[in-house]
Amino acid sequence: MPTPEGEAGGGIGAANPFPDDPDLERHAAYEFDQTGPDRFQSRPLPSGLLRLYGGMIVSQALAAMQITVPADKLVHAMHLFYQRAGLTDRPLQFAVERDTDGRSFAQRRVAVTQDGQPVAYAMASFQMPEAGGVHQDAMPDVAEPDGLEPLPAIMARRLDDVPLRHRPFWCRRQQFEWRPVEEFFIGEAAVHPAPRHFWFRANAAVDAPLHVHQRLLAYASDTHIMQTALRPLGLCWTDDHLQTSSLDHAIWFHGNFRVDEWLLYALDSPVASGARVLGTGKVFRRDGTLVATVVQQGLARLLEQKREGKI
Repeated sequence: MPTPEGEAGGGIGAANPFPDDPDLERHAAYEFDQTGPDRFQSRPLPSGLLRLYGGMIVSQALAAMQITVPADKLVHAMHLFYQRAGLTDRPLQFAVERDTDGRSFAQRRVAVTQDGQPVAYAMASFQMPEAGGVHQDAMPDVAEPDGLEPLPAIMARRLDDVPLRHRPFWCRRQQFEWRPVEEFFIGEAAVHPAPRHFWFRANAAVDAPLHVHQRLLAYASDTHIMQTALRPLGLCWTDDHLQTSSLDHAIWFHGNFRVDEWLLYALDSPVASGARVLGTGKVFRRDGTLVATVVQQGLARLLEQKREGKI
């Protein structure tokens, strides 16, 4: 596997100025302190971001709910609503509610807060593994990952085109290696069809049970999905007049997978309206098995004045 300092995980290489540590993040982000019955608190991690990455909030909310569910039940559906941005230098608090505990299913809710202010609210359903009929969409016929350029190499080559406010996110060391199948546009304002595809995998081996791979996939699933929904509008994520924010995020898990093996993220967008865009994603194993479906709605508002500062 590639290492975080290598081409795949390093953003802009060994001189990377951002403090994000993917190895630390992958483990310490889920080492919660228990503050009461079904109450947990995260530990802030070094980050060059001003606000928490949305996928981190999704994955930590899922992890908090997982703690309260018997090990023989795995999440199959989760839906999270973002309420406000979370700061990276302050802990999050997770208050889990046990809605149901049946023989086959269990349901949980969690309120995510920071310093007494709401950050997100999520619910999830868990199920014991069970056999049943199977059908699925076919995996898209796209180029294999081995010959594709890693996204950090693209960012390093095009760094002058990446606005300063976006660099803390795109140039930091990442937990996942991303390889775009189609051209990855930076700064181009033109209408493009929504569908696009990315191969991705964790930048280190993840020797852990399936529920850990699920929370890490939830983390990764927040990347690229909203930008896909901007393409039919002729907008690029680098537009200085564009204000974006995730509004809600849903993910359904369909089968077994490993995040340290190549997965294909097939992205699309069926609609945009009301200054909102909707992105959809299907996650396939390399053998063609559909293992997860993702839907995200986000704000895409055009401002009269240019935005300043970091995202």
